[in-house]
Amino acid sequence: MAVTFGRGPRARLLSFVLVGSALPLSWVWDSLGAHARGMILAAYGVTVLGLGLLPELRTRGLLKRGARTQGTVVGAEEERSGGDHPSTTYHRVVRFTTADGRTVEFTSGVGFGRKPTIGGAVPVRYRRNDPEQAEIDRAYTWLLPAAFWLLGGLGLLGAAVVVYPEEPQVVTEKPQVVTEKPQVVTEEPQVAPAVVDNPHDPGTEEPVPEPEPPPPAKVATGRIGDKLTVYDRSGKAQLEVTITRLKFSTGDQADPPPEHGLYMGVQVEAHALVDEQYVLIEALVGGRRYDEFSIIGSTAFQPLFDLDQLPLNKGERASGWLVFDVPARHGQLVLLRNVDGDKVGVWTY
Repeated sequence: MAVTFGRGPRARLLSFVLVGSALPLSWVWDSLGAHARGMILAAYGVTVLGLGLLPELRTRGLLKRGARTQGTVVGAEEERSGGDHPSTTYHRVVRFTTADGRTVEFTSGVGFGRKPTIGGAVPVRYRRNDPEQAEIDRAYTWLLPAAFWLLGGLGLLGAAVVVYPEEPQVVTEKPQVVTEKPQVVTEEPQVAPAVVDNPHDPGTEEPVPEPEPPPPAKVATGRIGDKLTVYDRSGKAQLEVTITRLKFSTGDQADPPPEHGLYMGVQVEAHALVDEQYVLIEALVGGRRYDEFSIIGSTAFQPLFDLDQLPLNKGERASGWLVFDVPARHGQLVLLRNVDGDKVGVWTY
């Protein structure tokens, strides 16, 4: 099954840069030195990694943090390739409805050699403040392109290392003149040099110990109903978060059925003690993490926690329901300091 990706202005720009610069270089390649060839290949490798890999990592962030809903395949865009063996790949055109009732269509960046089934349902992630930025919620939509750009960029960097050897050093030996006159060699006694400590020599001073880094921030723990306070590494209070209630549901008629078994609503109250505070919570069930789920039209979980109002500044408060699609009624809720996953609080339920 054929798979293609890399559509749009970014791919066209990268193709123009690589092809447009490779043609003139091919004329002078043989006249270039080893160092010049290595630097050119390294520049190509960095360009491929920058223009190709970094956007796929942004797609990964969209699939992890974007609002989630169900979409419908309404068509397919064909992409034909020429050559001795022409082929056609199909990029799915998906239509979905946002939480505020807006209808949006987008074309998936990954195409397949088999024509998709029109009317089929697919999971979708989109940016809440820009629904046009959307993609099918499947790991391959960023893993396949990222693997391609990563292998290509690292391959070019590896080639640069191979063709960039050290310049050969020419060693000339001075001819030795041998005379037949015998030489008398007298050995002089070797006297070890005296060692005198110099008080001004920094090597004789005691090393100054480096200051120890501050201890890591402690992880607050509790149960449902407990208020957890988040502290920074210096011990200053940053944020107060309370999980006041849990509620489980199988979803309303307007919602898609839960993928893992149950919708778990988490009623959250947050109070910022300093500026720039985020409320990032994940559900941990059986060792697996489950992200917040954007549920549409539900009457069981209202009002929803408005993630668009984050971050909270000093004195600001926010409350509402966060919804998770989980497989069981027991586990943990993990409060994160940032998107990198630093854990600062745990509620067990």
